[in-house]
Amino acid sequence: MKIAFTGCSHSTSTYGKSWAMHLVDDLKPERFFDVTVSGVSNEMLIEKVKKTLEENKDIDLFIFQLTDPSRMLFGLDGNNPIEEYKKYDFDFIPEKTVCHRTTNGVNYYNFLISSKDDELNELLNTNYKIADIIRNHFCISDYNLKIKIFHTLMCLKTLFENYKTKVIFFSWFVDLIDLSKEVRYHDFIKEIDLLDGCVMNFIKKNNIKQISEYNNHFGTDEHKIIYNEYLKNFIFKHINI
Repeated sequence: MKIAFTGCSHSTSTYGKSWAMHLVDDLKPERFFDVTVSGVSNEMLIEKVKKTLEENKDIDLFIFQLTDPSRMLFGLDGNNPIEEYKKYDFDFIPEKTVCHRTTNGVNYYNFLISSKDDELNELLNTNYKIADIIRNHFCISDYNLKIKIFHTLMCLKTLFENYKTKVIFFSWFVDLIDLSKEVRYHDFIKEIDLLDGCVMNFIKKNNIKQISEYNNHFGTDEHKIIYNEYLKNFIFKHINI
């Protein structure tokens, strides 16, 4: 069996073994494709998933971890990703799906609630003051927090249908089934395989501790609990072994 998974930093192994790697250990697939990217928005993952599907026609199951809808994606012009990556002591390899700045030669900027002017100005060698406007008036808008995610899911549904690949979704931050009822997208949600609730609700209910007061990620043991007690049954329900 061949599987793929995608998501934000909460699905990477940056802070220990993630839920996804616990799945790999458990399932022992013939091959797996890791399309996780730290700091990414749901919308940036569309192109990375498309690239993965184009290059791998025989994926049996794709698991999509949805991140915070507040994250906004912008196209970016005027930056130099090669120079940017030097500060991380990484080589810039644009064809890799793990690149947080580029997919297929197209540059992006993911604006998070925590994003600051300094970061963007350093990328572009500019002196703009725009972060407060985006954070306080765009990121928290009803469209961005409540509606956009369903447009994104419509796009993803079509993408996976086009490549005839099974996909299942779960949300890390927001209970999308509840949200879909509020904004009248519940009929659409019934057409996709989406896990009830969200990971953060599970974490709060079970008092699972984050890495530190200042780091809201989770370590290997905590991800094992998340995988075993919240995700595993949902994932295995969609696996034909």
